[in-house]
Amino acid sequence: MTDFPLSADTAYISAPNLQEETEEILRLRRAGTISDRDWLLRHAALTDRQTLGADPADGKVRTSLRTIVDKLIAFDAANGTTTGPRATDDPAWTADPCGYVRQEYAIWAARDARP
Repeated sequence: MTDFPLSADTAYISAPNLQEETEEILRLRRAGTISDRDWLLRHAALTDRQTLGADPADGKVRTSLRTIVDKLIAFDAANGTTTGPRATDDPAWTADPCGYVRQEYAIWAARDARP
């Protein structure tokens, strides 16, 4: 069994490069063929990946990341769509909200959910 939360390296091991993922999720969004949940999940994972090397003191970067992560967590809490072993209200996510994104993305990617 996989231990959660995952590191970014582990969670995103099979993720496409940043440009490919950006283009794919935007294409799917424009075509209306991506669910709200998949959009939020992939957008949050993409933002997490884009900000991995950012200066932790950069408030703009942290705010952007936190906004999309909070939207995913709120969506999953409201709709019961968490797929991982730790729910949205797990105390681990208070200290590491990106851990929730990584948990959910890794499970989504393992299901080979790409269209």
